[in-house]
Amino acid sequence: DLLGRERRFIADAAHELRTPLAILRIHAQNAQSAETPEQRREALDFLVNGVDRATRIGSQLLTMARIEPQLNNPKCIPVQLTELVREELAELTPLAMEKGVELVLEGNQECWVETEPVALAIALQNLVTNALNFSPAGSEVKVVIGANGLSVEDQGPGIDEAEMGRLFERFYSRGKANGAGLGLAIVEMIVGKIGCRLALRNREQGGLRAQLVFNESA
Repeated sequence: DLLGRERRFIADAAHELRTPLAILRIHAQNAQSAETPEQRREALDFLVNGVDRATRIGSQLLTMARIEPQLNNPKCIPVQLTELVREELAELTPLAMEKGVELVLEGNQECWVETEPVALAIALQNLVTNALNFSPAGSEVKVVIGANGLSVEDQGPGIDEAEMGRLFERFYSRGKANGAGLGLAIVEMIVGKIGCRLALRNREQGGLRAQLVFNESA
């Protein structure tokens, strides 16, 4: 099993990092050969964005490699959702501020669920980060805690229904050239192992709602 996971990790890393690294080289060469300060600055901006994307890919690949073996035997315990969500939103606040998006927490303050807290935190972090990446400046990303779980709601463009079936594919990034395309794949890998399911749907008022449901009967 360990060897199989290592082989998958190497294959995924080689597959996804090959093109970004080639593009980084092109941007670096463009910066070297730039004839004006404006051209050099533009090439360097592209280079920085490319490095950021490669960093995200590497980080999420490592997350997948780290969390996968733990999910084979998850240690589920009672978790107070509000406390966990507050901690994750606090960690993501600098990213939200950089994007000009407000993070909002609403809902049931006494919701407890039986789950694996580290895995749930990773899933939530990926859902909120995904929402931030598709949210326009001046909007908000809201985490709503209910009786049967939580939802992450944004005010972005939502999802074309034709894309719904591809959202959980590894390395599929909808409309974001600098996205890693691994966030929802990580969430899908986690949710089935920690006692919940993920539902995605467009909001009537615009944007996307990603819902983690823990109690199907609620």
